[in-house]
Amino acid sequence: MKRLLLFLALLTPCFSAQAQRRPQPITTIPQLTDSIERIMRREHIPGLLLTMVTRDSVLFAGGLGLTNVEHKTPVTPHTLFRVGSVTKPFIVVGLLQLVEQGKLSLNDEVRKIAPEVPIDNPWEATDPVRVVHVLEHTAGFDDMQINHVYNTTPTDPRGAAAVQIFRKELRCRWRPGERMSYSNPGYLVAGYLLEKLSGEPYEHYLAKNVLRPLGMPDATAALRQESDPKLARGYVYDDGGYQPVPLLPIYAGPAGSMSASATDMAQWVQFFLRDFRTPSGTALLQPASLREMETVHSTLEARVGLQTGYGLASTIINKKGKAPFRGHNGGIEGFISMFAYNRELGLGYALSNNGSKPLTSISTLVRDFLLRDQPTPPTAPVLALDTAAIAPYLGHYQSAAPRNALTGFSTHLLGGISLERRGQLLTLQPLFSDPDTLMATGPLSFRLSGQTLPSVALTKDHDGELVLISPQGYALKAGIWWWLPPTLFWLSILLATTSSVAGLIWLIYALRKQLPRIQLLPRLLPLLATVALITLGFALGSLGGNVAAAGRVSIQSVLLFVAPLAFTVLTLWGLILTVRRFRLFRSRVVAWYLLLTYGALGLVATVLGTYGWLGLQLWSV
Repeated sequence: MKRLLLFLALLTPCFSAQAQRRPQPITTIPQLTDSIERIMRREHIPGLLLTMVTRDSVLFAGGLGLTNVEHKTPVTPHTLFRVGSVTKPFIVVGLLQLVEQGKLSLNDEVRKIAPEVPIDNPWEATDPVRVVHVLEHTAGFDDMQINHVYNTTPTDPRGAAAVQIFRKELRCRWRPGERMSYSNPGYLVAGYLLEKLSGEPYEHYLAKNVLRPLGMPDATAALRQESDPKLARGYVYDDGGYQPVPLLPIYAGPAGSMSASATDMAQWVQFFLRDFRTPSGTALLQPASLREMETVHSTLEARVGLQTGYGLASTIINKKGKAPFRGHNGGIEGFISMFAYNRELGLGYALSNNGSKPLTSISTLVRDFLLRDQPTPPTAPVLALDTAAIAPYLGHYQSAAPRNALTGFSTHLLGGISLERRGQLLTLQPLFSDPDTLMATGPLSFRLSGQTLPSVALTKDHDGELVLISPQGYALKAGIWWWLPPTLFWLSILLATTSSVAGLIWLIYALRKQLPRIQLLPRLLPLLATVALITLGFALGSLGGNVAAAGRVSIQSVLLFVAPLAFTVLTLWGLILTVRRFRLFRSRVVAWYLLLTYGALGLVATVLGTYGWLGLQLWSV
C-alpha cells in the first residue's frame, strides 16, 4: 500500500504539469492579442491588421507588431495594408448598385455591353459570357499569366488598354457557366464594366459611392500608393530576417488594388452585418442585393442545390467549427488578408499581415474567440447512402478546371481522384494522400467528415458527362486508361534520371578512351536535356519569390524561354543521332534504352508544347 501511495505521489507532479500546459480558454481581448502575438513570433509575421466587430459595436480595430521593421514603426488603427483580392467584393458592390439603378443585369451578355473586350468564346452562339459568369469565375478564363501580375513600367494601362493586356487569358476554355476556375482577369473585365457604365475610373467610383459613405477614411483602390506614409511595408522572412518586397502596382487593378486600415475594415465588415447600411442607417444597397451576392448562381453545383461555392465575390471561409463565416481572402506580394462575417450571429472580423504568411492559425483563434459563447451545433444527420444513385459515378476523375492553362498539365500527369464505395461509406481517394469520407446529405450531395455543410456533388454537365464537384475542384469522370498519362510521366522521370547517371558514367568511359566518340553524344544528350528541364524548374521556382522579375528581361524570364526550347532541341537531336547510329552501337540493349529514353523525353516536350511552355516570352506583355 505504501508503495502504491508513493507511486501516486510521484505521478502527481506529472499530472499537475500536464494540467498547467493545457491551454486555457481565451475569454478576453488581451488574452487573445497575447496569443496572436505568440503566433506572430513563431510564424515570423512582422505586423497585423486586426478587426473584430459585432453588428452594433467595434470590439477591436487596431494593429499588432510593426508596419516597418527597419524603423520599428508600430501598426496603428490607420495603417494601410494591401488587401489584394478583398478588392473583388468592393467591385461587386459597385456593380450591384448599377443593377439596382437599372443600368445593368447580372444576365447581360458582356459582348453586348462591351464589344471591345476581346473575349474568345467558341460557344458564343449558344452560351455567351454573361456578367454573372465574370463575377463567379465561371466564364472559363485563364488566370493571369505570371508576367501580367505586376507592372514594372512607370505608367498604368487603363480602361480598354488594360483589358487588351489580358487578351490571351480571356479565352473560354470550356462552356461558360458550368465550371468555377478562379480568374483575376475576369475581375479586370468587371472593373471595366463598372467604369464604362458609371463613366468614371473604378477607384473614383468606389471612393465616392462606397468607401466614403461607409466612413472608411483611409481606404483607397489607387494603383500606386508608394508615397502614402500610412502604407505598411511588405516583407518575406528569409535567411533569418525580414526582407522587404517591392511595392509595385498590378495590371488587374479591380482584382486586387485596394488598401485599407483596421478602422476601414471595421466599417466594411459591419456593412454586411447591417444589411448593406452605412453607420447612419443609409442603405447603399437593398438586402435583396446582399442575398444575391451570397448566392451561387451559375455553376453546375448551384443547379443541384449546393450553395457552398463561390457567389458574387462571396464564399464560405470555414466549413468546420460552431458556425460558418462568409467573406473573401486576398493575397498580394508581401501581404495576406481576409474578412469574414456571420449575419445570423452578427459577428465578423478582418485580418491582414505584412509578412506574406498564411492567416490560418490566427483566423481560427479569432473565430473561436468570437464564437466562445455559442453552443456547439448538433451533429449533422447522415442519410443512408443511395447506392443505386451513386453507382454510375463510382470510378476515377480528373480535374477539368485548372486555374491556369500553363499549369493544367499537372492535373493529368500527376493523377486525379477516385470515388470509391466502402460498404455504406463513400470516399474520395487522391492518388498520393489520405482519403476523405463523404456523408450523404442527399442522393447525390455530400459533406466531408467533420464539416456541417455539403460541399460535394455528383451530376452531369451539358454534354452528359459525369461530373464530381468537390473542394478540390471540378472533375470529369475518366476512362479506363486514366492511369496511362501519370504512368508515362513518372516513367519519363525515371528514364531521365537513370540516363543522366548513365551519361556521366559514359562520359568517364569516353575520357578514358574506352568508348567510341561517335557513340558519346547520343549517350550524353539525355543528361543535357535533363539539365535543361531542371533549369526550367529552378527558374519557375525562383519566380515564386520574385514574380515581378517575370514582367521584364531577367535571368528567370530568359531561362523560362530558353530552357524548354533547349530541352526540346536536345531531345530531338539525340533521337535523330540515335536512329542514324543505331547499327554502330556495340550493345543493342543500350541503343534500345536510348530510343526509349528519347521517346519519354519527347513525350515531356510534347506536353510542354501543348500547354504553351515553348517560346514563352514573359517579358513581352
